[in-house]
Amino acid sequence: MYYKILIIVIVAMTSSLSHAVDLEYKGFYKRLDLIKEEKLEQITMAFYLVDYQTRVRCSLISATMLASDLEPVNIEIEQDGQLLVVLSKELYDKFAFLRVKQADERQNCTLQMQIQAKDKTKIEYSFAELALITKQMQDLVNSFGSFLWFMMPDVNGLHFIIADNNNIEFIAEELKPGLSCTLNKCNLLITADNQLEQRALLFKYPPQFISPWIAED
Repeated sequence: MYYKILIIVIVAMTSSLSHAVDLEYKGFYKRLDLIKEEKLEQITMAFYLVDYQTRVRCSLISATMLASDLEPVNIEIEQDGQLLVVLSKELYDKFAFLRVKQADERQNCTLQMQIQAKDKTKIEYSFAELALITKQMQDLVNSFGSFLWFMMPDVNGLHFIIADNNNIEFIAEELKPGLSCTLNKCNLLITADNQLEQRALLFKYPPQFISPWIAED
């Protein structure tokens, strides 16, 4: 069975400043606002810059939100390169843009957006929690399709990256047949109607991220 991870890519504009990329805030806002509007509390949209050709995450120096009549706002960059962009109607109304300074001028950086579980510190999940995360990811995918939601792909389960296979301390017997791992990348088939509150999955350390898994026959 082949699989793919749902990732959205938007081409960024290179700033006139050396080794910088400018990104309009409205693209960030629309996706963050959609998650808020749909009340999808268990998931978020993660933003990264990746090299357009190699898909390697870009090495970043700083990120600053700029707009007329507003003081520059520094945007936090996590260790994995995630840009922690905030939801702000004021920035949207002011036509703000995000200026990201690159560390390596050789990288042709473009914006990558990825649906992820919101809590990146969590190590234990019940059946019901896994089902809820999967359902909310499906709801967001459907929302992207708008009135063509029925043409959007099915989220079959969850994809996660772990330190190694020993990082999974416990997995319920019911889930084992649906787990497949290649090196540190795993896919887990989730049954959305399983609402049991008992432990289903336990990690030794939190995964790097949890994102939708879309299977292809």
